[in-house]
Amino acid sequence: MRLRDLAADVPAAELHPSSGDYDVLRVVHDSRQARVGDLFVAVRGLRSDGHDHVPRLTAEGIAVAVERPVPIPAGTPALILPDTRTGLAELSAALRGRPARRLLMVGVTGTAGKTTTTHMTAHVLTAAGIPAGYLSTVAHGAGTHADENRSGQTTMAAPDNQEWLVRMVERRMRAAVIESSSHALEQGRVAACEFDVAAYTNVDQDHLDYHRTSQNYFNAKARLMDLTAGSAGKGVPKTTILNRDDPSFERLSAHCTTERCLTYAIDHPADVRATDLSPGRNHTRFVLRGPDGSAPVHLRLPTLFNVRNALCAAASGLAFGAPIDAVADALSAFGGVRGRLQPIDRGQPFTVYLDFAHSSLRLRSVLSELRTTTSGRLIAVFGATGHADHDPAGMGGAAAEYADFFILTTDDPAGKDPVDLARQIESGVGARRRGIDYEVILDRRAAIRRAIEMARPGDVVVLAGKGPERTMLLADGPAPWDEQAEAEDALDELGRATARATNATGPRVSGFAPRQWSYAAVRRR
Repeated sequence: MRLRDLAADVPAAELHPSSGDYDVLRVVHDSRQARVGDLFVAVRGLRSDGHDHVPRLTAEGIAVAVERPVPIPAGTPALILPDTRTGLAELSAALRGRPARRLLMVGVTGTAGKTTTTHMTAHVLTAAGIPAGYLSTVAHGAGTHADENRSGQTTMAAPDNQEWLVRMVERRMRAAVIESSSHALEQGRVAACEFDVAAYTNVDQDHLDYHRTSQNYFNAKARLMDLTAGSAGKGVPKTTILNRDDPSFERLSAHCTTERCLTYAIDHPADVRATDLSPGRNHTRFVLRGPDGSAPVHLRLPTLFNVRNALCAAASGLAFGAPIDAVADALSAFGGVRGRLQPIDRGQPFTVYLDFAHSSLRLRSVLSELRTTTSGRLIAVFGATGHADHDPAGMGGAAAEYADFFILTTDDPAGKDPVDLARQIESGVGARRRGIDYEVILDRRAAIRRAIEMARPGDVVVLAGKGPERTMLLADGPAPWDEQAEAEDALDELGRATARATNATGPRVSGFAPRQWSYAAVRRR
């Protein structure tokens, strides 16, 4: 596309004199990737400023887009933008034919529950006859094709988002669901996504190392409904979906800028509700009630926060006209998301969950919910990350309040001292005593094995923090790490030890089964 045509499709873009004939093949924001035929968008980041690379790139004949004055030789292909972060998204979308305008778009944001709700929403829409792709922390999917998200970001950069939306259109998707982090909203990564629904799980406070204040964090989250209200019309009402049970409801509803606001709740009157709840360890039954009817749901996920995630997904489906029976059936068929309260079952007589809880809010939510359904002890393994402030003391407080025993370990120290990170967690445990109520085992592999070794029938072990991630972020970079494989190896190892102990004193057996379980060979607290 000619640069002048691209500029004409981007609001407030100003074409540098005598440069409109440049043929743009790609829009990029990484100077190391820029080649002739690309349009390099100079974005100001936290550690570097893309404008610093403009002189070199223009000398090489590469087109640039800038937001502040920099020397640009006469005749050089260039655009001047009011904001290059938003401009990066607008230019990427314009170059690819604005694919979001050919899809029904749902943005999902919140402090916790975004990933599960994103996958649930895509599943509900697809089952209701609206084939939907999704972009999440865990994976990117369109139809039968899905790629693991290895970007290290909840929400990708704007050009990558637009490329995936093109892929969804090509694969005949009719909708797309995008997990939208506060960083992505603040940095314009989901601008030009032309949302039709802004769905909120909950809003507390998080990422204050980046946003600095809780008001800034709230403003970033609220931006999703502003993007939705200002996006292209597609014949459906622009809708905000809010959690009536969440303390953020009043502030968010007061800010609502879309045509319609739908609410969901368990404890309060709402447009979409769950009633007649019957929770179990690995499932919850409830009746889904909407504006035009009700239907039973057998959700194959534990905890009330997953019920609320399901209600949020249901509200998105109902907002697009999906029948409530189809929505309920889809929720009942949903199998969960890797690394989000994912059960690890190797036949052991206790429950092991993998979860991504790496902040005080999420850890408190997970442990408090599991506390209500755990007949035995609740054992937690977790650490504090070194690359973000997720309130380590608050994590310690959550474990102290809800876990019978917990093990502090390493989780993405990223150059910070793991010993110091553990001490920060310990500062919040109050009267709980090291060596009696909790242990510190910085080797995460050993910590997982210790928790599994001490578990008894009926106990629940939660391995929190890493979830689906494939690496451990250390001082010298990422190292391979697979929490699921580590848990499975530990369970298999304990199963073999149990079988050996049982074989020595009784009939030959192998692996786990309740009748085969023996404590003889297993170290216990």
